[in-house]
Amino acid sequence: MKRLALVFGYGDNKKENLFLFAMQLSVFTLPAYFEFINSLALAFLTLVWIFTLKFSNAKQVVKNPLAWMFLGFFIWDLIGVLYSTNTSVAWTEIEQKLSFLILPFLFIGNRGINCRQLRGVVRVFYWTIFVLSIYMLISAGFHFYTKTPVLESGLDYFTYEQLASNVGIQPIYLSLYMVFSFFAVAWDYFLQPKIGLTKSGKTMASIWLFHFYMMTILLSSRMELMVLIFLISLLILYLEYKKTNRRWVFAIFKIFVVFSLTLVFIGMFPINKARYEEMVDFKHDYTQNRWGGRSIRIHKWLNALELISEQPFLGTGPGDMQDELQKVYKKNDFDLAYNSRFNPHNQYLQTWATNGMIGLFFLFGILVISLVYSVKSNNPLYVALVLILGLSMLTESLLEREKGVVFFSFFLLLFASYHLNYLDEPDS
Repeated sequence: MKRLALVFGYGDNKKENLFLFAMQLSVFTLPAYFEFINSLALAFLTLVWIFTLKFSNAKQVVKNPLAWMFLGFFIWDLIGVLYSTNTSVAWTEIEQKLSFLILPFLFIGNRGINCRQLRGVVRVFYWTIFVLSIYMLISAGFHFYTKTPVLESGLDYFTYEQLASNVGIQPIYLSLYMVFSFFAVAWDYFLQPKIGLTKSGKTMASIWLFHFYMMTILLSSRMELMVLIFLISLLILYLEYKKTNRRWVFAIFKIFVVFSLTLVFIGMFPINKARYEEMVDFKHDYTQNRWGGRSIRIHKWLNALELISEQPFLGTGPGDMQDELQKVYKKNDFDLAYNSRFNPHNQYLQTWATNGMIGLFFLFGILVISLVYSVKSNNPLYVALVLILGLSMLTESLLEREKGVVFFSFFLLLFASYHLNYLDEPDS
């Protein structure tokens, strides 16, 4: 039992242990079907911080540029309510982004997060995602056996929306969690391990890596899979660069193998194959109710840019963006997007359209400062986290659901807190 407590970051200080438990509860409930469960966990974390933290440390928030970027984003979003017509929607968005206001104080103002606790939180997260993914596969197997619902191919039960429906979470967020979990395992066991690994331990960790890789393929979030392959390629090149005797040809061969295997696995599942074929379909363009795979998203972006051109500096406000975008869709006869009320599927355009150039400045500020911190920290998982989020937001509006907002703010601020307060430690 003591060994398990050490693995998950617990020590002798009861107050630190309570705060660690509250952090772990927050990431454990992040994928919960009912989002209010995660909100309750974050409320508990806040209460624990109030009753256990030395408030003198909170002054660090005032000095920290990353904290100001998060706070600035939230405050500017709050100001946007004043010029939003649809105030009920505006306040819902403000509520979703409360972690931007609260977490900078809990993490940047907290000198208690050490290496052991950081790993404890990360381990709880990837263990949670692993167990969740096993449940998804078991449920998919049950539906395959009972043939409910009726699908064209038996393999369709194990991919994309049908697979994700077993836990009621959109494939994009599940894929995001899988990609981060892949690099979390790689970091924890191979890149910067803190415990010695036996041969069986390395085998288990390798199986976990393959599992998260395959789950990303099965969930068929195209951008997340591209991010995963891109970052794996960067990691292979980085590890080769660190060697004295560099064999670049061998490194490129490894990348080729990963890419080739990915194509093979994609081709095994009809839905996945069709989705990726659509993505590279350059022969068809969107016209009325017919579209090519890559063009529909481009048309969303073009319509969002048209909306931005009307109010580039202040944006529409958090309550009116979707309503105003609907008007642009209707004017341009973009029926599919209008009927489905599609958002821009690009967080940068979404933020620009909603909060104007000031909001976009804060978003870029968060990512740039986080990237600088991550490189200085010499922590490959921190670097991977920033790149995963920054790249994923090119094709998804990740910050429009609590599952994206909390993941974004929680982990960026958690890693920043460790980096800022333990600069003297060589790695984490």
